[in-house]
Amino acid sequence: MDKKARQGIVETHRTIDVSVVVINWNTRDLLHQALATLQPAIAGMLVETIVVDNGSTDGSVEMVRRDWPEVVLVPLPRNVGFAAGNNEGIRLAQGRKIMLLNSDVIVLESTVLGLSKCLDRRPEVGCAGARHLNVDRTLQRSMDRFPTLVSDLLSYSEAYRLPWVERYLRRHYPWWGDHGVEREVGWVNGACLMVRREVVETIGMLDESFFIYGEELDWCYRIWQGGWKVVFTPEAEVIHLGGQAMDAASARRIVLLYLGQLKFYDKHYSPLRLTVLKVGIAGLALVRLALLSVLYVASRSGARPNDNVWHLVTGERVRTGWRPMFSAWWKIARLHPHDRVEL
Repeated sequence: MDKKARQGIVETHRTIDVSVVVINWNTRDLLHQALATLQPAIAGMLVETIVVDNGSTDGSVEMVRRDWPEVVLVPLPRNVGFAAGNNEGIRLAQGRKIMLLNSDVIVLESTVLGLSKCLDRRPEVGCAGARHLNVDRTLQRSMDRFPTLVSDLLSYSEAYRLPWVERYLRRHYPWWGDHGVEREVGWVNGACLMVRREVVETIGMLDESFFIYGEELDWCYRIWQGGWKVVFTPEAEVIHLGGQAMDAASARRIVLLYLGQLKFYDKHYSPLRLTVLKVGIAGLALVRLALLSVLYVASRSGARPNDNVWHLVTGERVRTGWRPMFSAWWKIARLHPHDRVEL
């Protein structure tokens, strides 16, 4: 960050209402779209925008410098992860509220204002999350109660697809509901959330032992422990394109997803619950490896699995090579919460 930008922050920090921290890794065009849609949404508001680039090699940094000179840019030399990257932005943030925003979002008129108003009218709330939408404006699930072994294992095993299981989940877990009312929840999606500055000053920033996935879950858990509430509000909406930055590393994404959950259990739950989750994940990983073997043999005979079958067996919507996917699920079968996996 240059001297002029830093001086500008120092001079105006007392008047800034919201600091928007955008994390980016090799999503230049999506980042440009996110910044372009952010501008009309914050018109008339006292907002600063901070872009943290996680060592991109696609020209993202040059694009921000060229097209968005008013943005505070933090170019990092390598990908330090979602939590650590966001923390770099949070350290510079001067606003009364801090908003985390993924680069793969389209900001809507209600996104920033809706979250800000929620915190303003409810002083007991430390964190507010927006309703996430797919690009066709259908619902994208973005909040829930804290994890349980029942919900996790039903989801990981694909058993949630069974009608009676889905009915059970809808009754007991907000994740499976319609996201139509404002409510207190365990956690909200980190792709678009807003916290009070007092939260950061009291409980600290994101835990950097989470490289990606699980960090907002841990943060929300600590927010509740710190005496604040976490609220989901449909008054704020955002279009989330979902996982675009990670599509290029889809085989590692699935490993990081399970690792984040194991880290959360290890940090906040009992050793018994962690052990049960580890055994359950390992068993399900071995089943997926067996099914992958069947698909591989079939493919050698010319039968190519369709996208639905691929997703059901691998857990990944993006197709990748057989070797990376076998390797990913073998890692998951042996995964330990203290393992380190990076991109």
